[in-house]
Amino acid sequence: MLTDAVALKENTLQLIADASGDVVPDETGFGLYQDDTRYLSQLELEVNGWKPLPLSHSSSKHYIATYQLINPAFATCDGKSVRRQTISIRRSRFVDGGALYERIGLLNCNQIPLELEITLRIDADFRDMFAVRGFAPQPPHGVTVEADPDRHSLQFSALGRDGVRRATRVIFDRRPDVMCDGETRFCLRLLPQEVRSIVLRIQPVISDRIPRVVDFDEALERLAESYKRWDVESTFIETDNEAFDQEMLRASHYDVRTLLEETPHGLVPDAGVPWYAVPFGRDALITSLQTLLYNPSIAEGTLRFLAQHLGDKVDLFREEEPGKVMHELRRGELAQVGEVPHSPYYGTIDATPLFLILLKETYSWTGSETLLDELWPAAQRALHWIDHYGDVDGDGFVEYQAHRPGGVLNHGWKDSIDSVQYADGTRAVQPIALVEVQGYVYAAKIGMAELARLRGDEDLAGKLIEDAENLKTRFNQAFWMPDEQYFALALDGRKEQVRSVASNAGHCLWTGICDEARAAATANRLLAPDMYSGWGVRTLSLTSPNYNPMSYHNGSVWPHDTAIIALGLRRAGRPDMAATLVRGLIEAGFRLQEGRLPELFCGFGRDQRFNSRPAAYVVSCSPQAWSAGATYMLLQALLNLVPDASTGTVRVDPVLPPLFNRVTLRGLRVGNARLDIEVRRAGGDVMVRESTPIS
Repeated sequence: MLTDAVALKENTLQLIADASGDVVPDETGFGLYQDDTRYLSQLELEVNGWKPLPLSHSSSKHYIATYQLINPAFATCDGKSVRRQTISIRRSRFVDGGALYERIGLLNCNQIPLELEITLRIDADFRDMFAVRGFAPQPPHGVTVEADPDRHSLQFSALGRDGVRRATRVIFDRRPDVMCDGETRFCLRLLPQEVRSIVLRIQPVISDRIPRVVDFDEALERLAESYKRWDVESTFIETDNEAFDQEMLRASHYDVRTLLEETPHGLVPDAGVPWYAVPFGRDALITSLQTLLYNPSIAEGTLRFLAQHLGDKVDLFREEEPGKVMHELRRGELAQVGEVPHSPYYGTIDATPLFLILLKETYSWTGSETLLDELWPAAQRALHWIDHYGDVDGDGFVEYQAHRPGGVLNHGWKDSIDSVQYADGTRAVQPIALVEVQGYVYAAKIGMAELARLRGDEDLAGKLIEDAENLKTRFNQAFWMPDEQYFALALDGRKEQVRSVASNAGHCLWTGICDEARAAATANRLLAPDMYSGWGVRTLSLTSPNYNPMSYHNGSVWPHDTAIIALGLRRAGRPDMAATLVRGLIEAGFRLQEGRLPELFCGFGRDQRFNSRPAAYVVSCSPQAWSAGATYMLLQALLNLVPDASTGTVRVDPVLPPLFNRVTLRGLRVGNARLDIEVRRAGGDVMVRESTPIS
């Protein structure tokens, strides 16, 4: 388990190191990873035989990390004493352009010159991410090491069973004094108050294709400029709540940008660091929905990418079916040789309808006929999957049946092994029709009907509307639990209700599938004490015999889940309830490290007497894409923005909790226009300043 880890990521390259900046060769998974392969399994720093002591570290910009280290007390070779904390050792690093850059700076604060021997222990094992995590066996590679002091370089290489030769090149800015036995040493003499440095570049190389790299300062400037361009392209958001702006909003801004991956089809958000820094269908779709008001180019890239990876055949090993949207894509050796099914893997039931929902919402924001024309064939294939493969037993509901032993058992967003179970704790019989998935299908068909009508296909539009209305009627009958005044979590393989009061049903408020009376009752239950913790909505009611606030899916709080529910409450006509959820989750964010919403946290009730904070779930991803994106969905729940790309305008119907008196959006992209919007509290009213197109 990684603890106190510092993560850096840019595009498909990520580094996981400890609080000293070291990559320690143990079983925790520290390393430099590219395409699910560990290209650096050790990077440890010693000075004169001792390990520097960590003083502090910072990665507040998320793309550069600085570690401030100091020396312990020691004696020089001629017997002179050097006091503790009189040598500054600063490690500054970032990843960009396919390489890890690091500058090790040393400052001598003693009144005597010092001879320092800087030792770097460096190694590479080229293990697959699945092997590092213990999920799949992988024979050790025969690693070749080439040291060339004259060229200031060190190279590790290995040939994988997939026929790919992978290498790790290490280039130093000065000639090493010693290179042997896995150690590279530099002997430096520092006068009093003198600063010296060593710069290294560590670069993954695949099949001898060496990307162009530049020096440390130029690379850092290039990376900083890319963030500035992203800022210009994205909506600038500001409120009068400085803590929200400087903590949560700032963390979300950097996390979303950090997790983006450049693909030939556009930008796609990877799911999370460290283990899920790859494209996931569901995660990318939900993150894209969350960030439409922030930057719709994320949605455009995600749609194009997933359309290129739609299933085209029946393959039980990969859970693939024609027209199905993928779940997870891995690029390492084990995926390439077929020992894991993630090339890609399709074990998801909800990504396909979410793809269609995102297509409709993206068109509403951008009005891009080009995108719609390009993706219309993929959308039709996805609709065909819903009707012919998604409905396993022909009962009119979309359900899943896990086909692959050892694969994902549950195919909804709550994909843990115990997330769908009866009151006695036994697993529900498959195939399983999840409550939220029916809502997604309903919204997908309603949205696709609108797009079909815009394209002049009235027959398809009429069929989709009829299908959706029939589904809505049957759904409200089959899933409703009158005694609970709430929808069941699922229908099992016997068409009996899985009678759990879970957060999943809250997503149905967002999709519009609930009839009016049941929507009102569902909203009330979501804010009742058994479901609402004071910080967010629990994944499972505390009245359930399976409730555990420390579990992954059976009582914890997931920020993205609560954000979707808040937006659902808003669309169900309960702005007061939506504002309550928004306020609770933002106040949770204020109490979490760096203001970052994690993947999840424990579902313990908020204790106002002791000003408690949410209890962390130990192994949650951080940063995590749909938790970073949740901040933007919370703002959408407050502002209730409804775009009209055809006119370049947006309708705003705001509600502001006491946290805010003002929310400002600048450069909001709607169609071909860029708009400025200001929402301000004036006395007891909330006023909207007229939006202004920006040329």
